[in-house]
This record gives sequence, C-alpha cells and structure tokens, in this order.
Amino acid sequence: MTHPWNTRPADYSLPAHWPMDEEDRDYLTDYLWSLVVRGESDPGYYLDALGEELPDVDETETRAFVDDLFALRRRQQEELGAQPTSRLTQAFAELETIGVIAREDFTCCGTCGHAEIGGERENMPDARGFVYYHQQDTERLIEDRATYIGYGVFLDSHLSADEWEALSEAEKDTTYHRLTIGLMRDEVIPVLRRHGIDVEWDENPGARILLTDVDYFATL
Repeated sequence: MTHPWNTRPADYSLPAHWPMDEEDRDYLTDYLWSLVVRGESDPGYYLDALGEELPDVDETETRAFVDDLFALRRRQQEELGAQPTSRLTQAFAELETIGVIAREDFTCCGTCGHAEIGGERENMPDARGFVYYHQQDTERLIEDRATYIGYGVFLDSHLSADEWEALSEAEKDTTYHRLTIGLMRDEVIPVLRRHGIDVEWDENPGARILLTDVDYFATL
C-alpha cells in the first residue's frame, strides 16, 4: 500500500475534455504523479510529457495544469506536515559511513546507473563498493513499497592493478564475485536489516537485491 505521503489526492485528475483514450489517460495521470512525488520541480519534464501525449492542446493550458498540480501537491504536503525520513534513506546514509556509496533515485536505468556510479567517488575516493536504485525503481517503490538495488565493488580499493592483471579471466570473474558477495552479505545487508528493511537475495551476483517494506519521500 502506498504511503500517505505519496498517495494521490482525490481531486487530482487530468482535465476531462483533453482528447485521450482511457489507457493513455491512466498512463499520463500515473506518470505525472510519479514526477510530483519524486520531488521533480522543473515544469519542463511535465510539459514535455503533456506535449507528447497531447500535441493539439495549447501549452498555455498545459502549463496552467502543471501550476495547479504543483499547488495541489504543496497543499497536500502542508496538510501532512514535515516530510518523513525513510528507513532506507537512513540505511543508505549509514552505508556511506562504512565506505559504500549509496544512491537513491539514481539515473534513469540500471545501465546508466552502473556506468555513472564511478563518478560518485569524486567525494568518496576510498569507497569500496556501491548500491543504488534508479528512477524506474523509484516509481515501483512509491507504489509497492519495494525496490531492487544494483550493487558492486570498486576493484582498485581491494587489490592493485598489477594484482588484478596477473589474474586469468576466470580468476577475475571469481575474484569480483567473491568480493561483491562478501561486501553485500557481510556489511551491506546487515545494515539494511538493522534499519528494519526486509532483504531477499540468494547471493547470486547476477541478480539484484530485493528490498521490501521501504519508502521514498521527497518534497516538491
């Protein structure tokens, strides 16, 4: 069940006169609300989505809708009070203290997440590994209170370049898997569970880790 902080108000809907079939209307309604509860305050993202689905509707009208949507969300936030802090956010903050980069709502997808996570070491050069979930995961998390996380290790924090290059390809795979499984099993997962998060993982380094009973909160 969606957390009250992320629940859509009863009076949120797209204008009835906008020319859309039911499927497209449901999709756009869900998508725009997912942007809102992720705290996306740039109207451009909303206007791009509206323009793509409703090319014949004047942008003045769609911009007015976005303004009204922002006002609706902010009234809802005022009624709900201070933004909660999720246990997942707290767990990720603790992971950072033990040398694991932990990012929420990070990049658009898993491919980009893995490609860009190394750049996060600029302010944490001694990081030994990482965990993250991406924006597509966030959408599921908000609805289902569950998410998968990507993960891995930074090899140069575990062995030198010469040590790595001395390994055969099979040994490299074995070493990476051993280091990754060890970091997740012995350090990351205990932190997550200590914060009351349910964790499902079979220690298969090719499978993401499932977290349940988690939330994502953001203020617009």
